This record gives sequence, structure tokens and C-alpha cells, in this order.
Amino acid sequence: MVASPSSSSSEFSATSARAAAPLPVDILRFNTCGSVDDGKSTLIGRLLYDSKSLMEDQIEALERSADITGGGQINLANLTDGLRAEREQGITIDVAYRYFATPRRKFIIADTPGHIQYTRNMVTGASNANVSIVLVDARLGVIEQSRRHTAIASLLRIPHLIVAVNKMDLVGWSEARFKEIRAQFEEFLPRLDLKDVKFIPLSALNGDNVVTASVNTPWYPGPPLLGYLETIHIGSDWNLNGFRLPVQWVNRPNDPQDAQLHDFRGFSGQIAGGIVKVGQKVMALPAGLVTTVKEIHTFDGALQEAFSSPRRAASAPERPRGPAPRSPPHAG
Repeated sequence: MVASPSSSSSEFSATSARAAAPLPVDILRFNTCGSVDDGKSTLIGRLLYDSKSLMEDQIEALERSADITGGGQINLANLTDGLRAEREQGITIDVAYRYFATPRRKFIIADTPGHIQYTRNMVTGASNANVSIVLVDARLGVIEQSRRHTAIASLLRIPHLIVAVNKMDLVGWSEARFKEIRAQFEEFLPRLDLKDVKFIPLSALNGDNVVTASVNTPWYPGPPLLGYLETIHIGSDWNLNGFRLPVQWVNRPNDPQDAQLHDFRGFSGQIAGGIVKVGQKVMALPAGLVTTVKEIHTFDGALQEAFSSPRRAASAPERPRGPAPRSPPHAG
């Protein structure tokens, strides 16, 4: 039996449409941390530069800046260190966020400071990360700040940790030195709640093992940093057990012109864990008062259920009786 041209054409069109449909691209959030001068800002600059994620005007601004390193190389750290004090002192003070994308994934980067004085800023930048990249200077090895930031990543329950052994070019790309630093980490990692740890040797300044694999590390069988970030599995990172919503704002529009908003009371915040559904019983802590979710509102409209990540406003049908519950602490 021969199919008619019309049916063949329709089948081909349907197949083509399915093939052309873009696959969903997820978002990975990661932060860089480690001690001062371990190369955090340079690493992010190299990622953006080598992945072709910079606009022409950004590259021109870097080339025009006075911060030109020896050998005619532009200072890639200036892509994130935008404050004058940061450029003058050569350190990161505030958290800087940068965004880029590849065909496989979108990324949100938090460049966090390494100085112990700005540890609170590091916690802020890492609080929503899927991956934490701890940089280690290959010459110095594991130092106090390396351990501190690794412990903070564990405390924040960041699911994935990458130990980027930077400045490997300054130790002659020594495999023995890389293994020594990995052994130093593995001495204290069992005491932390970190289940997925990856070690990558690289040079942020020269770009080795950042976006493309380096010929200087034939003894390293793994992917470069970007390749690992593109393929790391984050689908199971979300906590869908036990609903938690730190209340950041009690939403009371008090709009007399709108019957729906005249007596509206909503509790707004970012869902920290679990799933919430309309009609679900919830408890306000620490008072222990129980109420029922009447509606779930987002910027894009109402939902029947929501889970961690997007910002939601949950509306209870009435205010729980008793003293108003205090807001739980919210990192970020």
C-alpha cells in the first residue's frame, strides 16, 4: 500500500516539528570561592571570554582599561571586580553576579570574596548555588580559607563541589602536586556532608582545562570545567520533601477598588523545600498554628501547586489565630 502524498507530507511535517522543538534548557547556579588571590575572578573572566559570552563593547572596555597584565594580556578579573577598591587592591569585596549560556545549559555565576573579613558575603553568594567551586593555589595547597569555604558549602547543603586546583602552570603541571592537594582535601572531606566532589587541574590565566581540554595534562582523564558544568546532573537536587517557606513579606494590598484585593493577605517568599498545593494544611512556626492554603500566586499568575526555586506567594483563607508568627531566618 502506497501512502498518498498528502498523508506523507503531513507525517513528515509532524516529524519535522517534533525534531525542531527545542529541548528545555535548565539553569545551573554556581559560586566561586577560596582564599585571596586563588584566581576566582580570573576564572570567571576566562569562562566568559573563552565561551564567547562577552559583548564586543565589554571586550573593548577591557582592552581600553589601564589594567593590562604583562605580555599584553587583558585582566579578565575586571569583568567581575567592578568596584574601584577591588581593582586597586586586587581583591573581591562584594558578590558579583554574571550570566551566560551555552547550547546545553544556562548559568548564573556568583563571584564571592575570599578574604576572611568578607565571609558573610561569600555565604550570601553561595546560598542558592547548585555547585560550589573552591579554588586552590597549586603552590600553596590547602589552607585555612580553603577548608573554611568547603565547610560552609557543606553547611549550606550545596549538592556538588568542584575543587579547582588553579595555577598548575606555576608548578610545572605536576601530577604529583595535584594528587598531593587532592589527598589533603580527602583527609577532612569525610567529616563533611558532601557526596559529589570533583577535582580539576587548570590554569585560569591561560585557559587550560577551563573551556577546552589542555595538552599540558595528559594524565587528567576528565572533562574541562565548562564541560563538567554542562553535564552535571542537578535534576534531583531539589528537596521535594517537607514544605518550607521562610516568610519575607506579608502581602496586604488593601485595594478598595478591587474586591479580590480588598481583604487579601498573602505570605510571600522563596520556597526553600518541598511542594505546596492549594487546599494543603500548613503550620506557621514557631507558634505552631495550622491553616489551609487558599491560593498560590506568582508573577506569571495563579498555580495549583508549586515547589522550590521560583518565588511564590501563598494565601491563607484567614489569619491564624494567636500571636503573629515570626519570620524564620532567610539566607540571601
